[in-house]
Amino acid sequence: VFALGDCSCVSSTPMLPATAQVASQQGEFLGKLLSKDYCVDAKTGGVIIPPMMLDEGQSRSLSERIASFATGEKNIAAPFQYLDLGILAYTGSGSALAQLQVAPGKGDPSSETWNPVRLQIKGALGFGLWRSIYLWKQTSPKNV
Repeated sequence: VFALGDCSCVSSTPMLPATAQVASQQGEFLGKLLSKDYCVDAKTGGVIIPPMMLDEGQSRSLSERIASFATGEKNIAAPFQYLDLGILAYTGSGSALAQLQVAPGKGDPSSETWNPVRLQIKGALGFGLWRSIYLWKQTSPKNV
């Protein structure tokens, strides 16, 4: 069973915001695991281990190789990592708010005091950015 989006919580990691952005990234992560033929039913002796590759000859990404090295397991999948892309909000009358992360903050990202560098845009310029990002996300080579 996989818990994705706002219903998911892993006690050893910081809570993620209950947003569509998190659910979308987690869904993409799970889709990659399933399409790369990982063993997602990896429960041994009451301990849940990360997904393992079924085909040892399969090519692996850099993050998968790093995860394998860090855990000492040869064919382990890289863990899910959330990438905060920012916040977009339409406020009506051709106006919107946009808050985009442009640089990482100093210190530990899991701490309460971590504050990344953010670009804030509002008004008509924010609306233009909001509209273009949503139109860009709706188009792809598959549906053109």
